Amino acid sequence: MRLHLVVIILFLVIAACGRDEPPLVVFICGDMEKHTGNGPVADSADVVRGGTIRLDGACNEVVAFQAVLRAGVKQADLNARVTDLATSASSIGARNAELFLAHYAAARDASYSWGPSQSGVLPWKGELWPDALVPFNDPYSPAREPVAAPFAIDPARHRNQSVWVDLFIPKDTKAGIYTGSLEITQAGKAIKTFPIELRVHPFNLPDECHVDAFGELYRETGVMFDSGAKFKEHPEKDWPVYKRYLQMAHAHRFLATHRAENGPLPKTENGEPAVRLDQAWGNDWSLYTPYVDPVLNGTLFTEREGYYGPCMGVGPSFFPAPFVETFYGAPSLAAYLGKHNGRMDPRQLAILRDNAAAFRREAVARGWDKTRFFAYVMDEVDGVTDQGDEIENIVRTRKFHHAMRDIQRALDDGAGEGSISLMWTSHTDPNQWIWTPADLGPFIRWWVPNGHALNPEFVNNPEIKGTVWFYHSGRPAIGNHTINQTGIDLRLWGLLCATETRINGSFWWSMMNFAGRHDEPEFNPYDTPVYNEKDTRWGNGVLFYPGMRLTMIGARKNIAGPVSSMRMKAYRRGLQDYEYYWLVKTVADDASLRTSWKRLHELIPVAFSHAAGRKSAAWSEKPADYEKFRREMAGFIGSRKNR
Repeated sequence: MRLHLVVIILFLVIAACGRDEPPLVVFICGDMEKHTGNGPVADSADVVRGGTIRLDGACNEVVAFQAVLRAGVKQADLNARVTDLATSASSIGARNAELFLAHYAAARDASYSWGPSQSGVLPWKGELWPDALVPFNDPYSPAREPVAAPFAIDPARHRNQSVWVDLFIPKDTKAGIYTGSLEITQAGKAIKTFPIELRVHPFNLPDECHVDAFGELYRETGVMFDSGAKFKEHPEKDWPVYKRYLQMAHAHRFLATHRAENGPLPKTENGEPAVRLDQAWGNDWSLYTPYVDPVLNGTLFTEREGYYGPCMGVGPSFFPAPFVETFYGAPSLAAYLGKHNGRMDPRQLAILRDNAAAFRREAVARGWDKTRFFAYVMDEVDGVTDQGDEIENIVRTRKFHHAMRDIQRALDDGAGEGSISLMWTSHTDPNQWIWTPADLGPFIRWWVPNGHALNPEFVNNPEIKGTVWFYHSGRPAIGNHTINQTGIDLRLWGLLCATETRINGSFWWSMMNFAGRHDEPEFNPYDTPVYNEKDTRWGNGVLFYPGMRLTMIGARKNIAGPVSSMRMKAYRRGLQDYEYYWLVKTVADDASLRTSWKRLHELIPVAFSHAAGRKSAAWSEKPADYEKFRREMAGFIGSRKNR
């Protein structure tokens, strides 16, 4: 009797577990949501209604959603596909749908304890968070061999598995509602089908990007992760892989380039790559021009070069000039000036002048003269302690700024005023130096304070000229750039540029820099996605992942190119939002523009230095609010375009 009672109890427990955790459930979620490996999941009411996935977008845009599969028991041989989407008169082929499998990683500490604020970091301890998006099929192989699919789910590791879907709407696609379906299959049989309705708006997002987005690739620290060759030593081996980083960035509306000293580079007169700032360039541009020209003239972003996606055939409007970054922080510049009587070495300035002249000649000869170029020579030499309230700091700051003035003057003397702008980066608000001997305004033309240091009053000052970007700092000034965030944070980076008319873009100090070295065969970059294992900003320094180590996380094969991430998709979403806003400005009258401006500031009422002292961010945390604003803009643009 007792044995029978035990059996009955066990049966009831198993049955209850089965009711609580079905064998397999599929939820449809938006591209701003993020679910941990084992946390609760629910359908997004803004994406799926009445069992149908409902999307909308402009031509030349990528829209995205997630299918999150949740398994109560082990599941194998799972797959997914998106059919052609069609109207009675037109179609969007299945080639325009890219599917990815999210990889989940755990951090030892991702508390964002660095910097001005920990606010907005989602609870991490004991959780697995998705970021890297592994392609279902090899995008760099003509055979498109399987990489991430079919796939399995083992609840012993994580119950949830996100399948990310990108849908590219080609240029000049006819407006209308396109229907198709998402199919989830197991062992080749459809186990769940979701109808898709995609509303295509009657306009294109522009090919030209009207907001700048830039980041550097530190691939030489991890070069063996992909090509196995340093670009400046073996460009013929590295270029086929490096160009795919450029193309992936372009498909997400930003520019990602090698650090200057990693190449492409001009050569010195003795034929060696010019890897130092004090090296004079000769007349050999064979390590530079063949690899930069297709980027700037847009030919790298054509189907002939294996590119298919947004902004085809159009290059970026800005680019880093090949001057090597030399001064890192205040101690670096102070040590240099200490060796040269507090001033820039005249011989160094002469080399900068001559190199600038040589670069200008090459730019004019190649038709790059309309590109905006900047020189990233020094980084954060005006540190957080430079508040101008100590005599020592005042004297040092004046010396630093005189050095910057002399560098900019040398660039102007060589290339012509306005041709190459010295980039200024800092944690410090430069407004404090206006009308003092340390004023940067008369000569700096490329401003890049971090998010907390960007003062809207300063950048809107009509006497401040040139380009204004911001770089990461964190909430409540700007969205965090780390992994344990929803998609709202990085979507903000594009929209934040629209909140102030003088903010032109954003900057990532590194987009591929891992804690492990390329010669550590056991290092897994997918499970340590951070440049320094002690950094609590989990994901800092990483936006791309290397395709040549995919088998370490169970993929079927490695691929010869980069792997994207959820944060990259969120960044793209905000950059596309900016183009909507730019289109609104091109067709709106004053009253309509004021309405749009008001709606934007209802979403993001306070940011940048104006948010100082707040305990939390002021912007909306509801994904539906951002989608509503985008659809309002789409409706307005479409109504004016059709007049």
